[in-house]
Amino acid sequence: MTLLELMIAMTVIVLVMGTLGGVARTVQQGYEYSEGYGSATQHARIALERIAENVRQATANDLFPGCLVVAEYENSCRFPDTLVVWRPGGTPVDAAGLPRFNELIVYCPDPDAPNQFVELTAPTNAATVPAADDQAGWRAAIEALKQNADAEKIVLTDQLRTCSTSEGELRGAARFETRLRPAASDWAEYKAGSTDWSDLPWVQGIYGTGAGLRQVWVRIELQLVPGRRWTASGADAADAVPFLGSATLYYQLTRE
Repeated sequence: MTLLELMIAMTVIVLVMGTLGGVARTVQQGYEYSEGYGSATQHARIALERIAENVRQATANDLFPGCLVVAEYENSCRFPDTLVVWRPGGTPVDAAGLPRFNELIVYCPDPDAPNQFVELTAPTNAATVPAADDQAGWRAAIEALKQNADAEKIVLTDQLRTCSTSEGELRGAARFETRLRPAASDWAEYKAGSTDWSDLPWVQGIYGTGAGLRQVWVRIELQLVPGRRWTASGADAADAVPFLGSATLYYQLTRE
């Protein structure tokens, strides 16, 4: 074999090895992303199912609709990332009144680790919660709960996407919204005498002379990043995967 033939052979080998190396890296990245996506999907499924089950089993009355979104504000931005669910372990202390803090389950990003989405309970706090429309009172109460060393915390996922706000604060990408039918404003107008019982927007028109059906619809969005291996090595690690869910609670409103 001449020197020229040897050089040509070596060049071909280098080209083949480079091509195979690129293909191997692409296959490895595909595997890592699929593994990470599967991990994120599993985390999201568990979190969404847990929230939905507790919403469906929540206690509700005309003072507290079973579920409540507590939003925080920064400048003109609204962050509805905390969901409160009235889910007592047994019979509620006051089924016709407001819940107690130890009857609540709270879902939110962990303020100390925003990539963690957690479930919080306060088993030792038997105080009555603020009124449902007192958002300022709820923000203060939830902030105290998050900082309470006696609160019990369950981490549902540590793959929550995080992003910086205009003030440089790191927040987890979770969002909740609720819709009531009849809405709180509709019910307030009825109690004030400005709306007739039969004119309330009852769900599917289901009402009688003494009670009507109310619907509480909770919408959930969690943005999770793929698993740790992909996050550490993937060029597209910042591309979070949105997971959407919802849950519905039905209960009776009694005519007064």
